[in-house]
Amino acid sequence: MDPFSVFDTRRNDGYIAYAGMLSTLAITAFSHKVLVNRKVGLLAENSMRANLGLGLALAATGSPMLTRLSTELKLSKTAVGQVAIQAGIFSDMVATSLMCLGNLIFHDDSMLSYSEQRYHPFHVALIVVQIIILMTASKWVLRKINDRNPEGKPMKGIYMIGLMTAVLSICFLDKQLHMDINLASFMIGLALPREGRVSRLLINNINFFLNSVILPVYLVNICLSNTKSKFHLSTQVDTLINVPLSWPKLFISIAIGTIGKIFGTVISARLYGMKWLDGIALGQLLSTKGYFHIFCAYEAWNHLMINDSTFVALLCMIFVTLAITPLVGYGIAAWARRKAMSRLMGLQFHMSEEELRLMVGLHGPQNLPIMLTLVEAVRWNKEPGKVTLYTTDMIELTEHAAVTLIKGDGQEGIEVMDEEVLEMRNHIGGALNMFQQKSNDEVNVRRLLAISSFDDMDRDICMCADDVKAVLIILPFHKSQRIDGSMNTGHAGFKLVNEKVLQHAPCSVGIMVDRGLGHTNQGSYSLVGKNVVIVFIGGGDDREALTLATQMCQHPAIKLTVIRFLPDAEALVRESPRSHKFSNFTQTFVSKEDVQMQLDNEFFADFYNQHIANREVGYVEKHVMNGAELAMELRELESQYELFVVGKGRDRKSILTDGLEEWAECPELGPIGDIVASSDFSTTASALIIQQYDAKKHYKVIDEEFMPFR
Repeated sequence: MDPFSVFDTRRNDGYIAYAGMLSTLAITAFSHKVLVNRKVGLLAENSMRANLGLGLALAATGSPMLTRLSTELKLSKTAVGQVAIQAGIFSDMVATSLMCLGNLIFHDDSMLSYSEQRYHPFHVALIVVQIIILMTASKWVLRKINDRNPEGKPMKGIYMIGLMTAVLSICFLDKQLHMDINLASFMIGLALPREGRVSRLLINNINFFLNSVILPVYLVNICLSNTKSKFHLSTQVDTLINVPLSWPKLFISIAIGTIGKIFGTVISARLYGMKWLDGIALGQLLSTKGYFHIFCAYEAWNHLMINDSTFVALLCMIFVTLAITPLVGYGIAAWARRKAMSRLMGLQFHMSEEELRLMVGLHGPQNLPIMLTLVEAVRWNKEPGKVTLYTTDMIELTEHAAVTLIKGDGQEGIEVMDEEVLEMRNHIGGALNMFQQKSNDEVNVRRLLAISSFDDMDRDICMCADDVKAVLIILPFHKSQRIDGSMNTGHAGFKLVNEKVLQHAPCSVGIMVDRGLGHTNQGSYSLVGKNVVIVFIGGGDDREALTLATQMCQHPAIKLTVIRFLPDAEALVRESPRSHKFSNFTQTFVSKEDVQMQLDNEFFADFYNQHIANREVGYVEKHVMNGAELAMELRELESQYELFVVGKGRDRKSILTDGLEEWAECPELGPIGDIVASSDFSTTASALIIQQYDAKKHYKVIDEEFMPFR
C-alpha cells in the first residue's frame, strides 16, 4: 500500500472514494431502526461498535477483487475503470485502517484481565507508533534492499531471512499488544511499498498458495462452523451451511451497500465532470466486496454482533456483488467500444475538452528525449490531467527472452526477467517518473509492453492502441543517427513493424526521425528556443499535421511556423491541359482532388483566423513549379528549424509531388516524409511524419462517396 496517497489532495479518485464511503455510512445511520429490528434487522447487538463496524464493512470496497476483474475485463484501459481501481484502493485502505483502530478502541474488555485493561491505552499508543514507523522507516529500508538486489539476479539469502523475521516479529508484537492477529497482515501491507522487488517477490510466492489453499480452507471452515443462535426452525440446523437464507436481510444489505455507494459516487463524479451513466457504473463497481468483508462478517459473528442468518445473508451479499460486477464491466466495455466506433480516432476528430491519449513506441531509452519533448509541447494546450501518455516498450521475442517470461500481477499481464531488458525498462521507468514529477503530475503516464516477433509486433501495438483508445501512435524511425550526423542503415525488423502499423493502425500514426531534439543539458524535454515548422501542401495527412500545430502553439518556448506550398503560374498552366481531358466527367461529378482542395481551404482558413491572424503562429507562403523545386526549398530550410512536421500525403494528388515517389528510399513515409528523413537532408533537424486515420477503413467503404459524412 501507499498510505501517503491518502493525503494527496490533487487526486479526484480519492475524493470519489471518500464520498461513496460517507454516503454509505450516512444511509447506515439513517437505517438504524431497521438494522436493529428483531425480525429483519442485521444487528443482534445495539451498540456503537456494531453500528460502526457494519457501516464500515458496507462502505469498504474489495480492492483486490475489483482490480482483478477490471484487468480481466480490460476495464483498466477505460476512464471509468482507471478511476474505479484507484478509488477502490483508497476505500480499501481507509476502511481497513479504521477497522484496525476500531478493533483497538472497542476491544471486548471481558476477554482481558484487570492488569491488561489498565495497560490497554498504552497498547493502543504503541500500535499507533508502530503504524507511523512502518509508514516511514520501512520504505527507506526496503528501498536499500531493492537497490542491492537488482531484478534478474537471485535475491541474497540474508535479506530473505531478515525479511521473514521482520514479518513474524510484526505479527508477534501485534499479538502481544492484544490486536487481532488477522489484522497484522494490514500492518505488513503498510510496511511494504506498492513497487519494488521485495513486494513483488512476496506476492508471487504467496499469492498462489493463498488463493488456492488458504482462502478456500478458510471459507470451508466458516461454512462448517457450529451455529450460535438458539432459535431455528429445525433442530437439524447445527452448522452455518444449513442455515436458511433470510431474503429480507439479503435485500437490506445489498440495498444499503449499493445505494449508498452509488449515491455518493454519482454526486462526486458529477462534480468532477463525469457523466451520469459513468457515475452510476463507477458506484456499482465500487460496491464490489471481497475477502476483507468475509473476515469482517466472521469476526462480527464470533463476537455475537450478528446472528447466524445475518452472517449467511452477508456472505450471499458478497457473492451477489461479485456476480454483478462482471455484468457492469461488460456494459462499460461495450459502451466504450460503441463510443469509439462512433467517431474517428485522430487529432483532427478529437474534441478539445476530452482527454488526449497519446501512445509512443520505444526501442530503448535513446528514444525518450524526443518523445517527451513532443509530449511536453502538446500538453500546454490541455488542462492538468487531460493528457495521458502510454509508453510501449517494443521488445523482440527471442529464445533467450522467451524463457524469462513470467506471469505478472496487477494490471501487468506478463513480465520479462531478462537482465538486459529489465535494466532497459528500469532506465525508461526512472526517466518517465522524472518527467511526470517535472510536469507536476499534469501528464498521466502509463506503461505498456509489446514483446513479440517483428512479424507480429504490429498486432500488439494496434491492439494496445485500440484498448486505450489512443488518437495518435508515434513510433521511432527504424534508422538512428550516427556520431557524424548521418543516418545508419537501420533495423529491418522495426522498419517492417512501422510499415504494418501504418497499414493497420486504428488511429493516426506518426513516425519520428530523431536527430537530437531534446538531447540538451537543460533536461530531457527542453523546448527553450526551439523552432518548429509545419509543411502544408494539402490532403488529410497535412490537415492532421496542422492539427498538431494547434496543440503545440500554446507553448511559450516554441516558435511555430507554417509554410504552405502552392503551385506557381507555370505549374498551373501545365496542370490545366491534364485536367481538361476529364472535363466531361467533372461536369457531373466533383473530382476527389476538388473535394480535398475544398476541405484544405476551409480547414486552413479556420486555422489562419484562430492562430496566424493573432500572430501565435508564423506563416510563410511559397510558390514552386514542381517536385524538384519543392525538394530544393525544403533543403534550404533545414538549418532554420529543429523539427519538421509533415504529412505523409497518402491521399494527396498534387503536381508539386509528382515523380518524387519514384526516387523514394522509404516509400512508407510518403514523398515529403522521405525527403526530410533521408540521410543527406540534415544533421540537426528532426522530423515527424504523420498519417491521418483512414476514414474509409473506419466505415468499411471503398470510396469517400459512401461514407456517412462528406
